Amino acid sequence: MTQVAENPYAAPEADLEVQQNAGDLSVFNRFSTWWVFLLSIVTIGIYPLFWIHGRTRKLNSISEHEKVPTGLVTTYIVVSLAALILPTLFGFVLASGAGSMGALTAINIFGNLLSLTGFILLEVWAFKFRGVLNRVTQSEGKRTWAGGVMTFFFTMLYMNYKINQHIDSRR
Repeated sequence: MTQVAENPYAAPEADLEVQQNAGDLSVFNRFSTWWVFLLSIVTIGIYPLFWIHGRTRKLNSISEHEKVPTGLVTTYIVVSLAALILPTLFGFVLASGAGSMGALTAINIFGNLLSLTGFILLEVWAFKFRGVLNRVTQSEGKRTWAGGVMTFFFTMLYMNYKINQHIDSRR
């Protein structure tokens, strides 16, 4: 009759996340692709980093087997932020007149390499995301299937459109 809790002041332990079934797209909120496009422009490329991170995390939570590598997303975010910051650094060095022409050229080449690396990482992410989304939703042969050409050209915007299409088809 004398049951004593180990630590009466400890916070209760409970799993507060709602468990989702595999393929259940209810983890995604419907968000207009036009808003994604507008926010991408207004935030000068910062919003897409948050979008990619959040949507990848949500897709991985409902995928049983194959997942989009989180290391890929993290690497893309780091490279993209560096590519966004480098032109600012380049401008400060140029404005101060402190940099030699060789240093400015090196910064310029490095910035271009970062941009190319970011583009490649974005495309790899898009095709990984597309593959997992198509498998989770089992949409082969349906109009909600995410195709390769549109994925290549419109990446994040197309993935958002396809997620919205899946959400709309379930209503």
